[in-house]
Parts: sequence; structure tokens; C-alpha cells
Amino acid sequence: MKIITKTIIYYILISLPLLFISGVFSYFIIKSELTDNVNETLMREKINIVNDIKSSKDPIKNQVSSDGLSTIEIVKSKQNKSKYYDTQIYDSWEHEKVGHRVFVSYLSFKNKSYKITISKATVKEHELMESLFSAFVVIIIFLTIGFLLANWLISRTLWKPFYKTLDNLNQFDIQTSQKLTFESVNTKEFDQLNDSLNKMTDKIYSDFIKQKEFNENASHEMQTPLAVIKANISLLMQSENLKEDEMNQVQVIENSLKKLSALNKGLILLTKIENNQFQENHKLNVNESIARVISNFNDSISMKNLKLITNFNSDLTIEMNSILADVLFTNLIQNSIRHTNNGGEILICLNEKTFSISNTGDELKIDKKDLFIRFKKNDASKDSLGLGLSIVKSIVDSYSFEISYYFTDKKHTFTVVF
Repeated sequence: MKIITKTIIYYILISLPLLFISGVFSYFIIKSELTDNVNETLMREKINIVNDIKSSKDPIKNQVSSDGLSTIEIVKSKQNKSKYYDTQIYDSWEHEKVGHRVFVSYLSFKNKSYKITISKATVKEHELMESLFSAFVVIIIFLTIGFLLANWLISRTLWKPFYKTLDNLNQFDIQTSQKLTFESVNTKEFDQLNDSLNKMTDKIYSDFIKQKEFNENASHEMQTPLAVIKANISLLMQSENLKEDEMNQVQVIENSLKKLSALNKGLILLTKIENNQFQENHKLNVNESIARVISNFNDSISMKNLKLITNFNSDLTIEMNSILADVLFTNLIQNSIRHTNNGGEILICLNEKTFSISNTGDELKIDKKDLFIRFKKNDASKDSLGLGLSIVKSIVDSYSFEISYYFTDKKHTFTVVF
């Protein structure tokens, strides 16, 4: 959820209770004000009636109100207390009881005591509640619209530097060998964020360049001593003075050297792929590339007595570097041959946009999610370097292809979607 959306939700969640409390207070305040106004009106009417009584010969006959709800009575007992109270009186026009405010007061004049009763209709409570509710609904609607518009404007102005920084981070790819720079802005917090990101990305880029140079230099410099050792071992093995035990030890050294040399070449290849050093792409016929790779493994297939089945349903052409394509298919086919038991079966299928290779074999002893991790290998294949599938994954990712693996019916299957 975006921060702007969260801000709106928090504002509304805070505003609704406050509006409710404000509505309750407003109701009692308005009701109190209306009651005070009615009391003032009743008091003024009482003063007018008192003046009429004092100026009239027979005040009882004076008409106090047309609705007959306000009256003047002569009472025997003399009282000085006045009081207000609320009551419900039936209204023949509205055919319902209507709330009234009643003021009762007493007047002594010319040895007579008068009871003055004045009544005035008040605002209906349910009408007041409906009016307040309607007003607050309108307020909430306008408040919500206001929040949306305000936050939309804020997102286009105040948060613009933040989203620009976020967009730069999303587009940043250290493999492109381009430094990431964040501009200074006039908002202090965002400027501090950009400054911190500049320092962090500069450090990351610097470390990446140093690591890249170290890998390239180390791998390149290792080739020469490996070649010298290999040449000397070959000369040593040709010597007639070696005993059988010594010859076996030299053979072990040579095998380890071959493995080390292959490992070095694999790491160099991974480094080149990750550094985008294979940028020359052209149209490549996948059928021909696979057939050429298969021909390189005829001896291995015959040696293990494997049954190889090819099922090419279409003639597929893709944009790809030919060297990486050969590496991709070579590693996948070699991996299948290596992990297929003697007398097993390998099936290679090629469809409109999909290449898949299946081979019979035992279930993996490692988690399938670790298949593409460097140096993660199955125990059954001790001669494997653990780099082949890592190289495959690196090539697939560099071209935004998709690769998947599953094991079913005692068959391992890798599928590449171009």
C-alpha cells in the first residue's frame, strides 16, 4: 500500500471519531442555545403580558395566544417562584405530539394573584438530529474528497523527489557499470536520503569494480601457472624412471589439475556473462545448435549405452550470442548425460518457444531450489564442479529467459522458455 493511501486512511480513521465527538457536542450546544433563545422569547412575552395585565381592566379576557396554549389565571395562593419545563402537546395540524417549552410565572397586582403560563413550540429533536447527521455526512464527503485531492497534489509536488529516487533505484543495475547519482532537492529529509544513497551506491559500485577486476585478474593470472604445471606433468609422465606408485600419484595430480583448470575457466565464463561481455547477438537456429552440441557427446552417449530421443516440432530461431547458446545447450545436455544411469534414456524436445531435456535417474539428494547455486551438487556426481547449472542460470537470466526443473515418473526435466 502506498504511503499516500495510508496517510488518507489514517486521516479518515482519526477524523471520524473526532467528527462523531464533535457532533455529540454540537448537538448539546445547539440544543442549549435553542433552549436559551426560547427562554428569552418566553421571558419577553411574559414581560408583555405583565404590562397588559397592569394596563387592562380585565386581563383574563385578553387573548394571550391564538393557539390557546398560553393562559392567564387568577389563583388564590400567592407564589413568587417561576419555572421552565418541557412537555409534549398534541398538535392538531401535524396530528402528532410536538415538543413545547413552558414558562410558568406568577404576578401579584391589585390584591390579585395571576398565574401566567406561556408555551412555545421547540425544534423537534429528531429533526435536529437529522439535520446534524446530514450536515456531518456532507462534511465527511467533502473532507474525504479534500483529502484525496490534497494528497494527490502532495504526491505530485512534495513526494515527487522521493518517487524519483525510488524510480532511479528500481532502474539501477550494477552490471551496466554506470554509477547512480541522486540530485539534491529542497526538502531536507529527502536531501538527506539522497545523500546517504549516494554514499551507499558509490561504495557498492566501488566494491563491485574492485571485485570484478580482482576476479578477472586472478582468473587470468592463474591460467599461466596452470598451463606450466600441466606441461611439466605431461613431461614427467613420459619419463621412464617413474615407478608405478609415483605414476599413480602424478596421475592424481594431473586429474586435480584438470579439475582446477576447468573450475578456473568456469569462473571466468561466469564473470564474463555477469559483466555482459557477450553482447554480439544475431539470429541463431536453435535446431542446428542443439544438433551440433549432441554430435560432440556421441562418444559419451555410446559409452553409457544411452538411448537419445530428439523431438523437434518446429524450426526455432532466436536472437542470442552463439557462444552462450552453445554453452547453454552443452551444459544442459552434459548434465543429463552425467546424471543418467547406464542404459538410461534422454529425451530432447523443441517446440515453438520451448526447449526441454529429460533424463531417467534417481531422485536428487539436494533441494531442487539449490540446483542453480554455485558449487551445490548431487552426491552421485562427484566429478562435477557444481558450476554447470549456475552458468546455465546466469545465461538464462541475462536474456530474460525462464528455466524450470521438475522430477516426475523417475525423470529429471529442465525446461527453457525463450
